[in-house]
Amino acid sequence: MNTLVCTEPGQFAYETRPAPVSAPGQALLKIRRVGICGTDLHAFEGTQPFF
Repeated sequence: MNTLVCTEPGQFAYETRPAPVSAPGQALLKIRRVGICGTDLHAFEGTQPFF
């Protein structure tokens, strides 16, 4: 599975990771598009205290 990971503030890394396996009663979805909100930007900047 191709992923884009925020490894540290201001730094993204393109990584290949194993695909997750769904458990009984769960579904595995294919994501085609994503959105970015203000919280995402704060996490990328390193100013989000919860990340």
